[in-house]
Amino acid sequence: MKRAKENKKALLIKKARLFDPLKEKEEVCDILIEGGKIRSLGINIEESSAFVIDAQGKWVFPGLVDLHVHLRDLGESHKETIFTGSGAGALGGFTLLVNMPNTVPPLDSLDSLRLWKQRVDRKALVEVRTMVCLSKGRQGRELSPLDELCSDSYVVGITDDGNPFISESLLEKALEFSEQRGIIVASHPEDGPNVGAFGRVTFSNEPLYVERDLRVVGKRGGRLHLQHISMAESLPLIRKAKEKGFRISCEVTPHHLLLSQGEILDGKAKVNPPLRSRKDCEALKEALIEGLIDVIATDHAPHAPWEKEGEWGNIPFGISGLETALSLIYTEFVLRGLLSPFEMLRKMSINPLRILGLPLPQIKEGEEINLVIFDPEVEWVVNEKLFFSCGKTSPFNGRRLRGKVWGTIIRGKLIVKEGKIFTP
Repeated sequence: MKRAKENKKALLIKKARLFDPLKEKEEVCDILIEGGKIRSLGINIEESSAFVIDAQGKWVFPGLVDLHVHLRDLGESHKETIFTGSGAGALGGFTLLVNMPNTVPPLDSLDSLRLWKQRVDRKALVEVRTMVCLSKGRQGRELSPLDELCSDSYVVGITDDGNPFISESLLEKALEFSEQRGIIVASHPEDGPNVGAFGRVTFSNEPLYVERDLRVVGKRGGRLHLQHISMAESLPLIRKAKEKGFRISCEVTPHHLLLSQGEILDGKAKVNPPLRSRKDCEALKEALIEGLIDVIATDHAPHAPWEKEGEWGNIPFGISGLETALSLIYTEFVLRGLLSPFEMLRKMSINPLRILGLPLPQIKEGEEINLVIFDPEVEWVVNEKLFFSCGKTSPFNGRRLRGKVWGTIIRGKLIVKEGKIFTP
């Protein structure tokens, strides 16, 4: 890939259907971007020195934010690298990715965090932030040096994602820290589901951990984010806590919304938490539509294709989700009239930023903004072999979808053009 001349110029996007999810405003207009900022918004803008993008018939909206991504790298670069993972994000319309700290080595010390940041600074194609480990080694025994780790603005949360908070006392300490610093504690509310052949779940304790975590929030305060909610039984607990005014939020993944256990009988469907019943899927959809569930996150957890084959018990949990999430939600929710475009963008951009306490995208002249150009009419079939991610496996492989990212603009630079990575 060669560095593009277009990225040395201003960008002029012509005749775009622009969606502003903050104002819930939609209009057809031209957008002139220069120096990473919006220089002009209007009709019939001309700029002779700009690279022109004909966006007639296409949507333009602020970049998506994924609260839950495993970018791997370091000791697991065969599964994913920061370059391939961030490229997958850009192709999926994500301009900010929040990495989970279960890397090798884990992000539980200043040394490992410094190493990780250096890699991101050199390799990332989109903006990246990270959460750090709540406990040393994610072992649930001793708090990580949270004061030191969270003094870096690059850190946006604390979690032992992949493991639940086994120790209630440790969770109390983390939430007390959250209360003092305003940073979120992200909880993986499940401990060792009993997953039988082909992912059939014989027992799950997700609701027990949700109830426990919410009870501790009620006692200690702080800000809690519940990750990848997957069961109908968890939803009344979340509703009750929100009605009490607890500072909590929750997310759901596209695969827990759209796939149920037994639909796909191979390692591509092995995820944690596992796929649930059709009843759970429908309950999650209803909770998303009504607003009880705040965020759609991918839990992008890639593995090398060969790792997702063989004996079920030896296959690792996780799938690649960055390159399919937007098209899945657009196809299954927006086109069916279940979510409006603005509601989709709130779940995938505005709400994640609010939860993280980061600035919201302002679509006005003089503002720096990351944008996505989305073609709502194109039809395509998911082909995992064509993923930019190293994790070339997906339970949605072969699925026909509508809508695809045409372009992704980061700080005024065109990173994706015509659905392909454009610059190194």
